[in-house]
Amino acid sequence: MAVSIKIDPAPRMSVEEFLVWDSGDDLRYELVEGVVVAQSAPARPHGRLVANFSYSLTSRLRAAKRPCAPEAGSVLRIDRRWTVRAPDLLVRCGPNARDADTPVLAIEVLSPSNSASEMARKRDDYASVGIMEVLEVEQDRPEIRIHRRDGDRWVIETARGLEGVLALPSLGLEMPLAELYADILPDDAPLDATVDA
Repeated sequence: MAVSIKIDPAPRMSVEEFLVWDSGDDLRYELVEGVVVAQSAPARPHGRLVANFSYSLTSRLRAAKRPCAPEAGSVLRIDRRWTVRAPDLLVRCGPNARDADTPVLAIEVLSPSNSASEMARKRDDYASVGIMEVLEVEQDRPEIRIHRRDGDRWVIETARGLEGVLALPSLGLEMPLAELYADILPDDAPLDATVDA
């Protein structure tokens, strides 16, 4: 005979509660519709890609005197009561780099656990706070999907290959994929470059 057990769902957490909550561990978390979701522990290539992107963006933004700054590990409060996102890298712009507060670009280095539906939901959340471009970066091959806002839809472009160039109109910058993937891929990685619109 089967026994029915009632399991109470975990109470939802508000954004305010989440922002002061301490998990007591070293994991990264997001709040999705009031539910705390642990992010998978990043692999070494993941961390190196975030570092390479941060360095490249910082160097180019300063050289171009753009009033923008990248942030690694920052949380982004979504325009709802129950959701906080934590992209791998976020770029904010403003009157100057020090006071930059408007989110413009989110970068997500993909892990094997990321699903297409999860990434679509994240893009919708990012769009709700005005982000114009979202990069989905593969960590095992030189490939970046660029999602750009065009009104209320996303236009997708893909940059591939170590000879490729990543164009970021939201920041007025370009970055070579070879620089972004430096010291990450094996020496026999493909060098062909393509951009699909």
